[in-house]
Amino acid sequence: MQSTEITFDNLGETGDLFTALLRARYHHFIMVRGWPMPNVRGLEFDQYDTPESVYCAIHDEASVQGGFRITPTTARCMNSTYMLRDAQRGLLPDLPRDVLDTEAPQDPHIWEVSRVFVSDRLKSRERMLVRHTMGRSFAQLSQKWRINAFLCLTSVTSALLTRRSGLELTPAGPRFDAAGEICQAYHLKVRSRTPEGLPQMRAEGIRNAG
Repeated sequence: MQSTEITFDNLGETGDLFTALLRARYHHFIMVRGWPMPNVRGLEFDQYDTPESVYCAIHDEASVQGGFRITPTTARCMNSTYMLRDAQRGLLPDLPRDVLDTEAPQDPHIWEVSRVFVSDRLKSRERMLVRHTMGRSFAQLSQKWRINAFLCLTSVTSALLTRRSGLELTPAGPRFDAAGEICQAYHLKVRSRTPEGLPQMRAEGIRNAG
């Protein structure tokens, strides 16, 4: 299993993997969870999939088993900025305007995490390995892109599982119902050490194409 960073700068080398990532997102968010998201030909995407975002695909060869997207909180594309800030601005009717306890930051060292998923087709131990690989990827991406902290919006259940991957989550807003799931915004930071009790599993480091 390996983790590959995808940006619009390296799409010449990672284009097929990027397409596979969007197909995996379609399966996870639309087919499995039933969320009404933009899609075409089995690819899931939205207005935040721009050159300002960086993607991480956790995969075995061409089989994507998990992934996420990170976007700087300074991002802007026409009227859109990033998801949590746009929700606070009232631009996303499916999300509450009080999604964050404080004003959404615009700081080059704070990035938003979104579209986090782990394949439902994996066994329990395999899903744990994917989350462990994600934790390593967050640490490496933080160093490369000089990120001090993240903001994310996820289900409360996913947040509890994410803590086992070496990440520290603290609430950043109130809980609310979204498409039948209890969700919440979180501050996310990378812990400097492996959390106690985490199985010692082998995973390749993140690979930078290009």
